[in-house]
Amino acid sequence: MTDRPLDILILEDQGLVRAGMRELIQISEPHARIHEAASYDEAVAAAETTKLDIAFLDIDLKTEQSGLDFLRWLRGRELDTRAIILSGRADKEMVMACLNEGASGYILKDMESDGLFRRALDTVFEGGIFLPANVIGRGGFSPALPAAPARIPPESLGITGRTLEVLYYVCQGLPNKSIARNMGIEEGTVRKDYLPKLFRIFHVVRRTELLVEVSRRGIAIPNPPQLEDTAR
Repeated sequence: MTDRPLDILILEDQGLVRAGMRELIQISEPHARIHEAASYDEAVAAAETTKLDIAFLDIDLKTEQSGLDFLRWLRGRELDTRAIILSGRADKEMVMACLNEGASGYILKDMESDGLFRRALDTVFEGGIFLPANVIGRGGFSPALPAAPARIPPESLGITGRTLEVLYYVCQGLPNKSIARNMGIEEGTVRKDYLPKLFRIFHVVRRTELLVEVSRRGIAIPNPPQLEDTAR
């Protein structure tokens, strides 16, 4: 993340849940500017007036438009907001579907009872990806772990420079077109050069599998230096 205060959106239709989320976020990121939305329309209004760094999105808003619809809105406008899905559903198919739509994390609401909700937030704020244990498999997060695993720098895997920048944007959930635009390169370069290199490093064949591996290995993806320079 950047040195400036983060702008964070909470899209959740229940006021008590939003209040609890706000309190937990303020513990992890005391200087964050927190914006709240109870509906899709309120979330759109917030995104149109503020450059949001992270959006925590309730997948079920009890209305026709869901948190997933807002995620599609973000990606359709090529906004590089990191979207974290909040849900009560733990099935792998749903998690992978959200990753495929451009989410870069998935937090189960009932994790708060076993103390993992706070760890999930900390993982996101450290530049990592948090996914349910049933998705990332052995070595992933589970209630039995006594402490959070150490964060692994991508440089330890030989991921540096422009390749690290691509990985950063992939973890933001951005499509190839947006990644290319942000980096000032051709979309084909992202698709044919950088992504295959990352797939080889992580021994995967698609983006969703890449995100799962980043989560499983506990890899932290900070802003590349050139992005931090422009954010200040």
